[in-house]
Amino acid sequence: MTTSNFLNRMEASAYLLDVWSLRRSVSYLNQMAAKGSGPKFHKGGRTPLYAPADLDDWAKETIGPAVLSNIEHRLLAAAGQA
Repeated sequence: MTTSNFLNRMEASAYLLDVWSLRRSVSYLNQMAAKGSGPKFHKGGRTPLYAPADLDDWAKETIGPAVLSNIEHRLLAAAGQA
């Protein structure tokens, strides 16, 4: 059985910045959780807890694919792939 060290919202915010260079404040993570648009989380009582693997998956989706030019990015976005 694998175990994961869960991160609270403050730690998740720091993790996203340190690992993925995504600046997401604690309050913004809270807003995204309310809308269902943020990373997956678990509840430990009243405390939201994030698994690093879930943060990684969400960050990869948020960043999107690598492209060689702005036009390629626009074309992917228009096709719904970015």
